[in-house]
Amino acid sequence: MENSDLVRETAPYVQNLEYIRELIEESENIEELKTELTELINKEQDMVKKTDLKILMEKIEELGL
Repeated sequence: MENSDLVRETAPYVQNLEYIRELIEESENIEELKTELTELINKEQDMVKKTDLKILMEKIEELGL
């Protein structure tokens, strides 16, 4: 799956689409993205961003990536 497809799959569910798009596009591959998401979820204090990160992680798992 291409980055743009993952952004499109996630877009309806997140509030800060630009933040999520940047995370996806800056990652070398899906494994790097999952590692970064795990770290950010554990560190993030802003509930909206944390929720968006969790939504992205759930979408990746749902799609079997």
